[in-house]
Amino acid sequence: MKINFRTQIIVTLILVIVGFMSSLWFDKDIYYNLAWAFTGLVFFINPVYPQNIVRLKREDAEKGIRITGMILVFIGITNGFGV
Repeated sequence: MKINFRTQIIVTLILVIVGFMSSLWFDKDIYYNLAWAFTGLVFFINPVYPQNIVRLKREDAEKGIRITGMILVFIGITNGFGV
């Protein structure tokens, strides 16, 4: 079962907020970075996009979202979002 764009955005937004708050609470950047890496991984696995905005072919849109997801994973893992 694929979840839709809105649900995935809400879930990943909550995850990033929880990661940010955990990083502030525990004074460790790793939680925020892992939240971003997980967000990228979610979009890599399930590349969803708003159907009414994108005018690209489905394959092209999914490919772009997967590439962006891997960029987020790379930045999150390499400690690029530090608080």
